[in-house]
Amino acid sequence: MKKSTQMLLVTLLSTITITACNPRTLQQSPQQNNTDSAQTQQTPQQNTAQRPMGNMTEYYVYTANEDDSSVSVINMATMQTTVTVPVGQSPHNVQVTPDGNFVYVVENKSNSISAIDTKTNTVTKTIKVGEGPSHIIFSPDSKKAYVTVGEMAESAGMKSGDAHMGGSDTKGNVYVVDLASGKVTAKIPVGQMPHGLRMSPDGKYIFVANSNSNNISVIDVSANKVSKTIKVGKMPTQVAVTPDSKLVFVTIGDENRVDVIDVSTLEVKKLIAVGGNPVQNFVTPDGKYVYVANTGTSNVSVINTATLEVTATIPAASKSHGAVVSKDGKNVFITNTGANSVSVVDTSSNTVVGTVAVGKGPNGITIKE
Repeated sequence: MKKSTQMLLVTLLSTITITACNPRTLQQSPQQNNTDSAQTQQTPQQNTAQRPMGNMTEYYVYTANEDDSSVSVINMATMQTTVTVPVGQSPHNVQVTPDGNFVYVVENKSNSISAIDTKTNTVTKTIKVGEGPSHIIFSPDSKKAYVTVGEMAESAGMKSGDAHMGGSDTKGNVYVVDLASGKVTAKIPVGQMPHGLRMSPDGKYIFVANSNSNNISVIDVSANKVSKTIKVGKMPTQVAVTPDSKLVFVTIGDENRVDVIDVSTLEVKKLIAVGGNPVQNFVTPDGKYVYVANTGTSNVSVINTATLEVTATIPAASKSHGAVVSKDGKNVFITNTGANSVSVVDTSSNTVVGTVAVGKGPNGITIKE
């Protein structure tokens, strides 16, 4: 045997031994085998955890992977993507129903929403909505869904990959869907290109971010109609409401800030500078902090809701996009669209304590606990 061949075999065997014995080496996401060389450089080659994740035994995190039309299911106890669910074209958002039985995925280019059964992690139902849906929320009893729909068409000149922000200048709608029958029961006219939306915890209002109108539609839930429109900054993307239903935090993508709305007056009370191009945000269960994913600067801003100031900035991975907080408030999960990963943040230290590889272009994120 030639000396060069012997050296190659020794090196290969050493690498295998080190990998097998490393306690931090975890299973790769199934999508990693399909990435090209450029994407592989951005995608974590293994999942990492800087501390035990035993407190997450019952956590399953779902991500909408827009670039490969899939949903990744992460078992947070093992920090592994254990299931990959094929769904419709360009899934932009995922949201678990309040009863925890289903995760609905919004399929932007298929003009539909699909239900994933959380027991089997299979798609059990697909419901057609209008052109260009983006986000979804539910009534507290899990019987109705509210879906933002841009009402745009391919002929309107939308660019590939930007469907959720493109389209015509016609007003969008929030579709009200009866989930049992799969029928659209109402369409609530809002602003141009409605994107993120959330219901106030008291159940009175739905706040809708109209990206191309630069305003927020306030829907009276009992009447199924807009009761007020609030002017905000350029390109509002998502809203987050405090548990006491007193404050709404609106990410303003084109102005690198968050606008704060006082619900008692339904007026903007403060502008807070954050990182570049903030996208999704989420309030902690105790109402003390808001975590904001900044895709332009690949980091997370932490806002104190009492002082309305940024108290920390957490480095994440490339193009931080989606954000969700666990029910116990101990962890924040951030999708990184440019890195095909999810960052796990410990809220006690505001540091990233783990990274999980998922599908391509993860955007929306939700937790089944």
